[in-house]
Parts: sequence; structure tokens; C-alpha cells
Amino acid sequence: MSQPVDRPRRIEYLDLYRAIAIMAVVAIHATSTAVAHYPKNTFDHDLFYFWNTFLQFAVPAFLFLSSLVLFYNYNAKLNEKGWVRSFYKKRMFYIFIPYVAWSFIYFVIKKWLAGKEPIEDSMQLVQQLILGTAHTHLYFFLIILQFYIVFPWILALTKKPWFKRYMPLYFIAGQALFYALYLQFHFERTGSLLPSYLIVIGFGAWIGLNFDSMMKQMNRFRYLLLGVLLGAGSVSMYATDTIKTALMEWPTLTFTILFIIRNAFTLSACLLLLIVSERVGSRKRRKEQKAARLMDSLGTVAFGIFLIHPLILLFWRREFTDDLARHFSLGIVLSYIAALMLSWLCAVGLRRLKWGWVLIGR
Repeated sequence: MSQPVDRPRRIEYLDLYRAIAIMAVVAIHATSTAVAHYPKNTFDHDLFYFWNTFLQFAVPAFLFLSSLVLFYNYNAKLNEKGWVRSFYKKRMFYIFIPYVAWSFIYFVIKKWLAGKEPIEDSMQLVQQLILGTAHTHLYFFLIILQFYIVFPWILALTKKPWFKRYMPLYFIAGQALFYALYLQFHFERTGSLLPSYLIVIGFGAWIGLNFDSMMKQMNRFRYLLLGVLLGAGSVSMYATDTIKTALMEWPTLTFTILFIIRNAFTLSACLLLLIVSERVGSRKRRKEQKAARLMDSLGTVAFGIFLIHPLILLFWRREFTDDLARHFSLGIVLSYIAALMLSWLCAVGLRRLKWGWVLIGR
């Protein structure tokens, strides 16, 4: 008979982390058309390009947080009987069914808008389910499902001293090896494969296993992390083409440098977002409680917002793009507000329904 274990405390301010991350995700999707619409080297293009590119850390941030929370919560359950079956039942059930539901919804709506019969292309739906291509954001489900599949085995490895002591290095080496193989074999759809995100997942796991001590360390080096974020972000956004041109004759070196820069930017953003959330969340004042509750509400239903907001953007672009053509930038800002607010309201409403988990998980 397994012994009872102490449950880790809930980290309240992680809802703020989720809120900021989901706002960034919606902003990426809302501004993508503006980046393509405006000519390069114009003020409007540069403005939207900055925000669209700078916020690209958002999806990896969710993977980082998922890893942190899972390792933080399940580390104490490792010796409990039946925890693996319970984990798979809960995580796969509340992720896979919403994924299938929304893949079907996006498939049917896009076929309907194109004037086609969805039933005639049922095999295409099956293919899109397998590849996560029913809509642009659904690839994220394939990544998170892959992570859930391997999570119990990785958690078991953390009990091995040789693995736990140098755990981040194994994940760095794993992602580097994956990209080395990519250079050789040119895999397709690498962004949908778990090894593309091993670094943020590995550091999330490392922090989750050593949460209190790691938070102290990160706070101590927060200005260094900010410097890395600004430096790596600037190079990644504005000097990538220069690096590729200067090192054209050394493609492996080029790829290595860009690999380091992009991952330094993404990881430092994830860590700083965690620090900011902890600092803001731990000193809520009375006059700030209403704003804090709103952000917590946003973070609580972030998964639902992630699922719903592209549908609102889809209809917005179909119905209002021509009407706002003369004020395109204003239309982009309004599309962001509409997508965030309406998907938020829908997610909150669905969360209160008994069957709402089918669409927004739990």
C-alpha cells in the first residue's frame, strides 16, 4: 500500500503567467495579416513586425509552463500506485477530445465558407487530425499530446542521480541532436514535433522539481536574463539575414549560431515571464484586486481562449476587412480586442456548463 504524500501548494500567480501568454498568442495571430499587408521598410510594417516577432515566445511559454506544473505536481506522486493511469485518463481525455471537437468545427466551417460539402472530404479530416492541420493553431495539440505520452518516463528518470543532476543538459543535447538530424534529413513540419521544444520543456521540468530554490536563483539573475532577452531578441529579429549572408559558406555554423540565439531569446522570455508573474502576483494590493481577478480569470480559461480566438479572427477578416480597408491598422487592433474579449467570454460561459469541457478541456 502506497504511503500518503504531502501535496505541493498551488502556485496562484501562474494564472497571471497564462493570461500574459494567451494575450501574446492572440496578438501574434491578429497581427500576422498586417505583417504581410504592409510593404517592408514602412512604419506600419516595422511596428507590426516587431510585435508579431517579439511575441513568438508565447507558444513555447505554454509548453514551458505545462512542463513546470506537471513536474512540480507529480514529483510527489511518483511512488503512488496507479498514478500513471490516472494521469493519462485525465490529461489525454481532457486534451484529445477538445482537439478532435475543434478540428471538426474548423474543418466544417472552412469547407462551408469555401462552398464545399464537408462529408465529401471526410478522409481529409482524418489526415488533418493526424497532422494537426485543421487550422493553423492546432499543431500545438500534437506537441502537448507527445509530451503527455513521454512524461511518465521522463519523470521516472528524474529519480536517477545521473539524470537529475544534469537534466537541462540532456534536453539541450536532445534538441541540438534533433536539429543536427534535421540538417541532414530535412524533416517536414518540425514545428509540430516535440524535440523542437526540448529546451523549454527541460528547463520547465528542472524548475518544477526545484521550484523554491530556482525562483530565488532566477530573481538573483533577473537583469542578466533581461539582457539576454533584449540582446538575443534584437539579433533574432533584425540580424538573422545578415548572419545568413555573412556565413553563407558555413551553413552548419550559421544554423548553430541561430539555434543558440533563438533558444536564448525564447528561454529567457519564459523565465522572465515567470519572474514578473511571481513579483506582481505576490504583492496584490486592495485597489488592484479587481484587475488581478480579471487577469486570473483570463489565465484560468487561457486554454479555451487559445481554441476559440482563431474562429473569431476568421469571421472578422471575412466580414470587416473590406469595411476597414482604409483604416487597416485600426482594424488589426480591433480584431485583436474582439478576438480576445469574445473568446474570453465564450470560454467563461462554456466553463460553467456541465459539458463545456468537451470544447475547452478542464
